[in-house]
Amino acid sequence: MKASVCTLGCRVNQYESDAIGEQLAARGFTLVPYGENSDVIIINTCTVTAESDRKSRQLIRRAVSAAADSAVIVTGCFAQVSPEIAAELGASAVVGNGDKDKIADIAQALVSGGYDVSSVSDIRVASYDGLRIASPRRARAYIKIEDGCENRCAYCIIPAARGRVRSKPADRVVSEATAIAEKGCCEVILTGIETGSYGKDLADVDLGILLERVDRIPGIRRIALGSLDPTVLRPSFVQGAAALSHLLPHFHLSVQSGCTKTLNRMRRRYTAETVLKNMACAREALPGVTFSADVIVGFPGETEADFLETVSFCKTAQFLHLHIFPYSARKGTEAEAMPDQIPAPEKKRRAAYLAAVQKQVQDALLEQYIAAHQEHPVYVLGEKWENGITTGHTEHFVPCEIPTDRDCTGEILTVYPTGRDGCILKGRI
Repeated sequence: MKASVCTLGCRVNQYESDAIGEQLAARGFTLVPYGENSDVIIINTCTVTAESDRKSRQLIRRAVSAAADSAVIVTGCFAQVSPEIAAELGASAVVGNGDKDKIADIAQALVSGGYDVSSVSDIRVASYDGLRIASPRRARAYIKIEDGCENRCAYCIIPAARGRVRSKPADRVVSEATAIAEKGCCEVILTGIETGSYGKDLADVDLGILLERVDRIPGIRRIALGSLDPTVLRPSFVQGAAALSHLLPHFHLSVQSGCTKTLNRMRRRYTAETVLKNMACAREALPGVTFSADVIVGFPGETEADFLETVSFCKTAQFLHLHIFPYSARKGTEAEAMPDQIPAPEKKRRAAYLAAVQKQVQDALLEQYIAAHQEHPVYVLGEKWENGITTGHTEHFVPCEIPTDRDCTGEILTVYPTGRDGCILKGRI
């Protein structure tokens, strides 16, 4: 039996696809790349934007039409929110986010002809799933520690697709990370739908306590975190982070706007001033820490003055990387019905303008970074080796390329920067 998995969307989806793949292998399936002939095709969908929905529908159609003899299982956020559409497009089975740990069993039943299609279960009452990774396929391994979100932001459909906050018990996280380290993987990325909410539903544990436990696992040399709400970076958290031995000095923040008025309309629970204050707190506790962020431009009602506030905010914040998204109306959200929707050409213009400003910020930061590490090396985890070049990221999440005469994948290399090509650092061991 052969199976293939195609994944759209976020790191959580990627983790879940990897875990599903391990479960399939345990049941006798041979995993093949998506597009090759297989008995079962799993499509792990996304629904965060209208474009994500379009890509999900397109993938389902193609899989159903191109592989008439294959069973097509559709799962993920699109499957959870729009199960009837997935079924109409010809899916053999539609599996919601709360039942992803049952997909291997469903695949086996489909191949044997013994599966009776059932409805997608209610994500609002789902418990934490049983997915885990035992054999990481990459030098850096994701571990999902949390699922669900209760923030109810005006633009976001994800609470309907992922349900309430559910945290993986700390003992399970530690067990999974220990097994990964024993397989030689030295970096773990703890991620979730709302990573900063970890422990909200558990007694006597939060993200800081979990980090302390993972930090003590033998063999774990680097710990990274998934996207964080900026309010997580309160003094107690960053002071605890500073005491850890292996937490990487880089945080990706789900900022969304640098204008407080826009943040209020988005139903975000902080101000632009709070973000800058928390970043300053982190910089004081963790010298050299770097930041990246997500920003939405063209949110309904965003004036030119509001947009320029975000531009000024990003200059002040000094993000090393900035992911810029023109606002995308999502059916079923509060923002879809808001007045003063911004025309697409204007959203495109604002995104391009902010990207140009960000390039100037990034160029200056990278030049400073190279100058600061002429005598003090950076440490690069080798993630890929090809044509005599090892590629990876520094501890500050700067992509780097180093000439090596052997495969250094999985090793942490001591590197001195020699220059850069755009945002990619060049270095020597």
